[in-house]
Amino acid sequence: MNGNDITWLGLGFGILSLLLPIAILIKYKTNLAKPTIIAFSRMLVQLAFLGLYLKYIFELDSIYLNILWIIIMMIAAGFSVTNRSELPLRSFLLPVTGAVLTNVLINATFFAILILGPEKTSSARYLIPIMGMVIGNTLTSSIVGIRSYINVVTKNEDEYKFNLMSGADFKEAQQDFIAFALRDALNPGIASTAVIGLIWLPGMMTGQILGGSDPLTAIKYQIVIITTIFVGSVITLLVAIHLIKRMTFDDYGNLNRNLINSGKNGSDR
Repeated sequence: MNGNDITWLGLGFGILSLLLPIAILIKYKTNLAKPTIIAFSRMLVQLAFLGLYLKYIFELDSIYLNILWIIIMMIAAGFSVTNRSELPLRSFLLPVTGAVLTNVLINATFFAILILGPEKTSSARYLIPIMGMVIGNTLTSSIVGIRSYINVVTKNEDEYKFNLMSGADFKEAQQDFIAFALRDALNPGIASTAVIGLIWLPGMMTGQILGGSDPLTAIKYQIVIITTIFVGSVITLLVAIHLIKRMTFDDYGNLNRNLINSGKNGSDR
C-alpha cells in the first residue's frame, strides 16, 4: 500500500477473487456466469474511462459540463430502468427519464443547495459524485417497483375491473396496486437501513474513513446520503408509476397488454 491508496497488484488480486463466485455459478448451471463476466468487464472499462474523464472535469470545473454529465447520467438511468423493467423503450423511456429528472431536481435543490451550500453544489467534485449516488442508488428500487406494478396489474385485471364497477374511479382502482409495488421495492432498503452501523457499514462512510476523514464527519455525510437516496427512491418510483400507468391503460381504462408485451418480446425498441 502507498498511504491510503490501493496498489495495482492489490487491485488485480481483488479482481481475481471473482473466479470463486464465477466457478460456483458455472458448477450449479445458473446461466449467470457469462452475464457476471460481462457486467464486471463493463464496470472496469466504464470506471477506467470515468476516472480519466472526471480528472479533466474536476480540473475544468465548468457548470455547463457538470450539467451535461448529469443529463447523460439521467438518460442512461432511464434507459436502464426501462430496459430492465421489460418495457418498450420507444413508449416508456421518456416518462421513466422524467421520473429520474424529478428526483434529481428535488434532491439537488434540497440536499445539494440547502445542505452543502451553493458554492459546493456548483463544484464538480461535489455535484457529480452526489448526483451519481442519488441517481444510481434508485435504479434497483425503480426496476423492482415498476416490474411489480406491471405484474400485479396484469395478474389482477379482474380485481381492477371489479373496483371500477363498484364505483371506484381510475385513481382509486389503482391504489392497492401502487401500494403493493411500493412495498415490494422499498422493503429491502428499509431493512438494510435499519441495520446500518450494527451489521452494515456503508461504502461512502468506509471510504471516507479509509481516506483519512474524521469518523463523525463521515457519519454525518452518510446519514444525509442514505436519507437522500431513500427519498429519491420513493420519488422516482412513485412518479414513474404515475407517468406510465396512463400509458399502461387506454382511454377507456382497459389494460393495454399489446404495449406491455411489446417490451417483453423485444419489439418496439
